Amino acid sequence: MRIALALLAALAASPSAAAGFDLPPRKPGQWEMKIAVDTAAMPPQVILMCLDEETDKLLNQRFGGMASSMCSRQEQSKDGDALVLESVCQLGDMRTESRSVVTGDFDSAYTMKTSVTMSGSNAPGGLKNVAPGGPQSQQTTIEARRTGACDAKYKPGDIDLGMGRTLNVREMPEPKMQ
Repeated sequence: MRIALALLAALAASPSAAAGFDLPPRKPGQWEMKIAVDTAAMPPQVILMCLDEETDKLLNQRFGGMASSMCSRQEQSKDGDALVLESVCQLGDMRTESRSVVTGDFDSAYTMKTSVTMSGSNAPGGLKNVAPGGPQSQQTTIEARRTGACDAKYKPGDIDLGMGRTLNVREMPEPKMQ
């Protein structure tokens, strides 16, 4: 269960989670991402990613097509130096409304703060059973920083989820729509 949460966190940590938006590419190298979810009863997760230009694009391609077919609204704007990403998406009967604010840069460090409201029975935990009175909200903060060149034990595309689990974006199955 913790590995699955870490994988979801890894995907959320990347700008590809904001797939369908026109975000700048990250500088190639090793990125450390600290992901904190306000509803999670666990400490923030730390994930390492080794990226080159190709694998950063691949993450966006893999999840960008899925987002464009699931989201009825995706708007990107600037507020001073911050990027603001807003979307409304539907997967089966689960609906999400999200707003992300990204500050920093994609060369050295950025922070992405996301507010998500979920509704529908396919939402985590069968939302209709857990919260029949209304939607469930969640706040996620991702602090990403480039730590330099990739460690010798990683190849481009590797995502180290911790606990000895490493996946490579090239080997991940393409997301399936329901």
